[in-house]
Amino acid sequence: WIRQRHIHIHKRSNIMVDNIIEEIKKGLNGDKYHDVKYLQHQADVYKNHENAGEILRILSEMTFDLVPEEQKEILRKTMFIKGMRLDEAFSKANDFVKEKKIEKAAELLGEIEKHADEYFSDTDEKLLLSLRNPLDEYIYMQIFKPEKKHDRTPFDFSHYLSAYGYLLVEMRQYDEAEKVLKKAIKYNPVNVEPRFELAETYKVQMSPDKLIECIKETLKIARTPYEIARCYCDLGYYCVEIKDYDSAVCFYYESLIYAPNDAITGELHHIMSITKKKIVPPLREEVLAAFKKYDVVNGPNPEVYNVAYSLAQYCIDKNAGPEEILYYLRITYDLTHNPEVKELLDKYEEMAKDLKNE
Repeated sequence: WIRQRHIHIHKRSNIMVDNIIEEIKKGLNGDKYHDVKYLQHQADVYKNHENAGEILRILSEMTFDLVPEEQKEILRKTMFIKGMRLDEAFSKANDFVKEKKIEKAAELLGEIEKHADEYFSDTDEKLLLSLRNPLDEYIYMQIFKPEKKHDRTPFDFSHYLSAYGYLLVEMRQYDEAEKVLKKAIKYNPVNVEPRFELAETYKVQMSPDKLIECIKETLKIARTPYEIARCYCDLGYYCVEIKDYDSAVCFYYESLIYAPNDAITGELHHIMSITKKKIVPPLREEVLAAFKKYDVVNGPNPEVYNVAYSLAQYCIDKNAGPEEILYYLRITYDLTHNPEVKELLDKYEEMAKDLKNE
């Protein structure tokens, strides 16, 4: 699989950030409890924005100002390292990566890992998780059925530690990478990012048994055709490693149903060079037999798309904005191609277009 192995930090004008912050401020009502929760929600909304670093910095400062004085010292201890908030430290690590200062980036990310261990570990009563949004939350509850209650961490430690694990793989520190990536999975069991990176670790460690278990666990939570395709591609890689070339061909072709991948052509040529047999598209029964052979369910997990559809229906019932409804409908339709979902999708896309034109 051709992986995009870099971390981006984009910059736009200060005017754009100022406009966003001014719009956010309109939602404050003077009640400190409400305003803190509101700002935390806004931080989640904008965490993937191209100017996320600056927006999150301002939102953190606004939130900090609302906290009672006696709690500020505790927050300074738990949310800062080396004079920087943890999100700022992560952005700094990104800067080091851009400057090709990999060891400095890894050192700073290692500090974030230690800080997370010290201040954001599970307790006997509760789990501390970095679930990113309601979809994460409900998929987690549906699939993992946790016995303990959970609280949300103020930072996305799953993402931070995934980035650290990636750097450790690049530095060929595979055992340490495996430990860090498992922590990233612990913080968010429904985030595919650290699981894909863990699969890469098992590839270079030549641990096929660990690899296939990792792939199976990732398939349970995959929520896009791309993620499913990547899992099937990894299954093909696994089968090549154990010399089951016929099954590898099945998995590679099945991967192409979900997402295009030019690299698969090279993989199929590699198999042909080993087996000296012409590669032909497998019959459907051959594909299904390969899935059964390795105890892998073919297709997306119904629990995932049922959760997405339920959230779409909830948003419709609550008269939420069309963009929020579309987010869940697109996930559902991409996984199911259900014509009834397509009708809803078309309807709310038209509504979103009309609102944009007003």
